[in-house]
Order: sequence, then structure tokens, then C-alpha cells
Amino acid sequence: MRPFRAICFDLDNTLWDVWPVIRRAEEAMHAFLANRYPKVTATNTVETLREARDRTALAFPDKSHDYTFLRLETLRALARASGYAETMAEQAFDVFIAARNEVDLYEDVLPALDRLGRRYRLFTASNGNADLARIGLAHRFERSVAARHVGALKPDPLVFCKVIEGTDLRIGEVVYVGDDPELDIEGARSAGMGAIWLNRTGAQWPIDIAPPADTVTSLAELSDLLMIPDGSTN
Repeated sequence: MRPFRAICFDLDNTLWDVWPVIRRAEEAMHAFLANRYPKVTATNTVETLREARDRTALAFPDKSHDYTFLRLETLRALARASGYAETMAEQAFDVFIAARNEVDLYEDVLPALDRLGRRYRLFTASNGNADLARIGLAHRFERSVAARHVGALKPDPLVFCKVIEGTDLRIGEVVYVGDDPELDIEGARSAGMGAIWLNRTGAQWPIDIAPPADTVTSLAELSDLLMIPDGSTN
């Protein structure tokens, strides 16, 4: 293992299972629209609202890194098409984002952060729009970088480099931990970071990407791996 000084974590599907969260958030937003703005849901299901957001992403490729913009712009267009004021968009998005930040942490997250935080500086970098302050984790990390603030999506090296901007860290002193082989592992490696694949699901590594130097199946296993040099720390 390189002598890392810091760990940067992905969020979605690394600290929590994101897809149940997104489904609940979209369903909560749809229920809100059905109650307050029924002309929208008269012709739109949860699935067609998701498809509308995908079309917005195609229409605004320069905003592909900003999931908040994409949802708000989609809702504004739906409001206009249904004859509602565009304030509908902000109201509906507030419902979505509140539910989007109601996450169930994997059970190994807090013990691992407690243990690793005694030795390493901790950061996060994510393509998503989770709010660690609302989730209650912000105080555990020195900095949290979101793609929408950087202007780029992982695996762009810019996202990873932004993590250490203004710190005394060198990029090679940071190891990135994430679940996605291309976005997380290849992205971090291309930026010059170390990278550890968190494979909670027993997925197969893609044959067209060089294998990771290290793979773990849980954050407990990650803690064991990264705490090895100091056997006195448990």
C-alpha cells in the first residue's frame, strides 16, 4: 500500500444503496404533483417523468453534470406545458430532494468512518446531489465535492483534483473508494489517485478495464486493509 494520507469516498452505492432512495424520492414528488398540480400527473407517471428528465439532459449537454438543474428544468417545462406557474418546479423539487436525502447508511459506514478518521483525512466526491449536511455526515469530512459545483462528471480527473485543491495534499497521497469501475476507479487512477474498488454485490470486473490494485467487499474490510501499518489502532 502507498503511504496514503487521505481517503476520498464516493457516496451513492458506497455509503448507501441509492436506487431505493431515488425511487422513494420520485414517488414522493409524483404524489405531491398529483395533489397540488394534477394536470401534470394526469399524463405523467413516475417513469415518464424520469424519461422527461433524460430528454432534458440531451437538450442541455452542457448541464449534464448538474442533476439538480436537470430536474428543475424538467419540472419548469412540465409546469409551462400544463399551464402552471414555474414556481411549481421549486416546490416539487423541494419534496424530491428532502426524500433524496433520507438515506439508510450501510451498517459498516459509521464504524469505518470512526476508525479511519483517526488516521486519515476524509473527503467525498460524487456525481450526485446528496446533501451530507442534511444527511448528518458533513462534519465527518474535510471537504465534499459535487460534480455540479465542479462543472464536470466523474470520471473526469477535474472532479478528483478538486478534492485536494488548496490543501497540502498531493494527488498521490489520496486513495479513492467507490463502487463503479469506470467512474470511480478509472477516474481516480487517471487523476493520479490511488483507487480501491468497493464491490458489495459480487459484481464482475469489466474485462476492458485494467483490474484494481485492491478490492474490498465492505468498509469493514477497507478499514482492516488501510489500518494494517499500525497494528495498535483498532
